Amino acid sequence: MTTQQVKGKVAIIYCLVNSGTSSGIGHAIATRLVNEGGKVVIADVNEDAGEKIAKEFNANKSEIIAIFHKTDVSKWNELISLFDKTKQTFGQIDIVINNAAITDIENGMLQDSLEEPTHFSKLIEINLMGVIYGTKLAFQYLKQNNPQGGIIINTASITAIHPVFTFGVYCATKSGVISLTRSMAQVSELHNITINAVCPSVTRTGMTAGAIGIPDHWWSSIDDVVEAYFKCIYNPKLNGAIFSVWNKEMREEKFENPAPVIEEMIQGNYMLYLSTLEKEKSN
Repeated sequence: MTTQQVKGKVAIIYCLVNSGTSSGIGHAIATRLVNEGGKVVIADVNEDAGEKIAKEFNANKSEIIAIFHKTDVSKWNELISLFDKTKQTFGQIDIVINNAAITDIENGMLQDSLEEPTHFSKLIEINLMGVIYGTKLAFQYLKQNNPQGGIIINTASITAIHPVFTFGVYCATKSGVISLTRSMAQVSELHNITINAVCPSVTRTGMTAGAIGIPDHWWSSIDDVVEAYFKCIYNPKLNGAIFSVWNKEMREEKFENPAPVIEEMIQGNYMLYLSTLEKEKSN
């Protein structure tokens, strides 16, 4: 897929607009998609900010190219409503970007307290279950685009690859996103679906505007991070790739080949799934 091929494509993006700011990664991805002729569905819990962004995208356009749908990604029924609304409005879904996340309490795992750490549950619900739900529904809807399939991109984090003790639970949720992405990529090509993940480092957004004590060379710009998403969008052969972005460096992370017994298990499961698909087609 090239810039020209983005034209007319419909993307669902969990925008994370954060109290009205328009400087987040999701907003930047949506802006570029719109500028390249795509259509976007902005999903977030912040209704006022989301509606404002959609209105800005639609300004001076001859047709609706953007809508907002209030969505809590940790709620399954709200995600179903989001996907249904997208199909009803635009007739198709081509790209799904699971980008919603919240941050951890600093040193939360090290705090001396016997109170139930409810924030950890919220982290898991949004950062991991939200991506699991979004990926499952994306597969279900993109499989309907026979034969063209579609694209799924999940937002992980550099801390999933290089974890830090100060945000241990956050790191755990983002590691789960990488594992989910790599596991689903083992069969996604059977449905002409690609699934990849992007792992940003500390990125200059509205969410990090108040951060202090972070050296300049640790930061990535939004443009650098967004480029990784569009590498996944433009290249239909990329599948199961995990891209990290640190400062201005983007690289594909490589993982060791599995032990022979694990590889055998993966191939066995693949053949069982392939057999199931063939039976479904013959019925």
